[in-house]
Amino acid sequence: MHTLALNPDARGSSRSDREESRRAPADIAARYTVGVLLIVAAVLLVLLEERFRIFEAGVAGSWLTPFVPGGVRHYLNYYILEVEPGRTVAFMVTIECTVAFLTAPLLALSGVILATTRVRWRQVVKSLLLSVVLIFVTNQLRLGVIALGSQALGFEVGYELTHRLIGSVLSIIGFSAAYLVFVVVIADLHLFRRDPNRRESRGRRA
Repeated sequence: MHTLALNPDARGSSRSDREESRRAPADIAARYTVGVLLIVAAVLLVLLEERFRIFEAGVAGSWLTPFVPGGVRHYLNYYILEVEPGRTVAFMVTIECTVAFLTAPLLALSGVILATTRVRWRQVVKSLLLSVVLIFVTNQLRLGVIALGSQALGFEVGYELTHRLIGSVLSIIGFSAAYLVFVVVIADLHLFRRDPNRRESRGRRA
């Protein structure tokens, strides 16, 4: 009787290949399903942007209340506060102020990447969450700066300064950083990490 000795590594490798091949159809289906859902979410976010603006105004009113004497009220897509004694102003979250139209492209792009590429789940989810949170927080800070600046400097001066200058600069920096984070994380770019192999090669040459 002839026997054939198999390499244990080869047996393990073939077993893992079979398991991976069995998981592949399920993983592809899951990626496609979640990808489509993300694209649908992006479309709904654009179509329902008014509801999202109401949500943004509510969040702004909630976290601004401790910093504003008399508190901040919320009504639809307005957050309302007293900027001067006897003068109450309703700040409106307009279409230009909402982050819905900045977040929707990231949702759609994540869906396309997930459904059509082999980028890892963790990278897609991490890049989407980090970028969306950064965009939302940046805009909330902008809304807060406008309100607090209008109260501290007077409405005429404070609103113009914070809305047109400080708020615009904050938006440019924060939104640009969010999109940069999305690209860096999803592409798995190591911008600030040294390559140990390169370091070893330099040591050998020295």
